[in-house]
Amino acid sequence: MMNQSKQFLVILFALSSFLSCNTFKKSTNSGMSPDKPNADLIETYWKLTELMGEPIVMTPGTKKEMHMVIKKQDNLVNGNGGCNSFTGSYTVLEGNRISFSKLTGTKMACIDMEKETTFMEALQKADNYAIQGKILSLNKGRMAPLAKFEAVYLK
Repeated sequence: MMNQSKQFLVILFALSSFLSCNTFKKSTNSGMSPDKPNADLIETYWKLTELMGEPIVMTPGTKKEMHMVIKKQDNLVNGNGGCNSFTGSYTVLEGNRISFSKLTGTKMACIDMEKETTFMEALQKADNYAIQGKILSLNKGRMAPLAKFEAVYLK
């Protein structure tokens, strides 16, 4: 009887280890593979790395990482501007054209709201995008990128 209990525990441990490793691999996947060198625009966690040509640096007033996720379901986008969460809708058209609309968010007051405001304005101004590897650029016309993001993992 004791032998069967030990065997059961070993099998249970092995199974749980396998499942936890498999889950970790999924959560760190950037949406890229040798067959597909660029991350997907949709269902990818996009961490903001640059805004209006300036690198994003976490400051004491920043509560959360600035990011967005463009969801397939209902054409929704959501994310965080460093202090406040936001949600809205988006449209993607041929030729890598994109637009964000109806962006709304929480209204918490934080120490440094300037970057968050600039981030929301950049999303509203963007009319096209480019993806190279794990880097997403949101642009207005042919100007320098308004915002750059790095694909962190799939949602």
